[in-house]
Amino acid sequence: MSIVNGFYTVRLVFSKTGRARYISHLDLNRTMARVLRRAGIPLWYTEGFNKHPYITFAAPLSLGCESLCERMDFRLTDETLSMDEIVARVNKAMPEGLQAISAAEAVRKMSAVGFAKYRLQLSCDRGIVGAFLEQPSIEVEKKTKKKGGVLTVDIKPHLQIEEIKGETATELTAILPCSNETTVNPTLLLTARSAFAGREIKASSLRLELYDIDGEIFA
Repeated sequence: MSIVNGFYTVRLVFSKTGRARYISHLDLNRTMARVLRRAGIPLWYTEGFNKHPYITFAAPLSLGCESLCERMDFRLTDETLSMDEIVARVNKAMPEGLQAISAAEAVRKMSAVGFAKYRLQLSCDRGIVGAFLEQPSIEVEKKTKKKGGVLTVDIKPHLQIEEIKGETATELTAILPCSNETTVNPTLLLTARSAFAGREIKASSLRLELYDIDGEIFA
């Protein structure tokens, strides 16, 4: 690795579980900035009046969802710091529920992310899940960027169901789009399932992996 324009970019893979799943994306950005500073990481700061460390995330996670595969990029000014040292320092400064897994030089842009794999635990029997997925369409309401705007969309064409396990309680593994063009977060799917069942279905979601637009693991 070599420094270009005064920095090089590191991609950190980390997990977000337990109570940390309730940290919003905005608060996560602030939390990770504090973590990096406490860890003594030599960060590169943006120029201008309001200087701040460059930090960006891949496919922001829905509030309440856990993950084993979050990606975060930040810029360093010291090329002598090893990736193992970065992980060790970061973990010493991490709050409960966040843990660094690995670090490497970032090569691809975050915009290359296309899909995410989730494991959903549902408090309903397999028959309800099967009937729900067999519908010709699964319509949900999505908020638009326009204030107060709501759009009804059919998410059925975007669902890739990999596995269904269990009988009285169901575990569903699915791949959902999370690109700049199309995003279906698991909350939409779970909300639609509760509406179909006519009652609230308790559920939990865990993000297992991120993939690029070609279906390869995003690195």
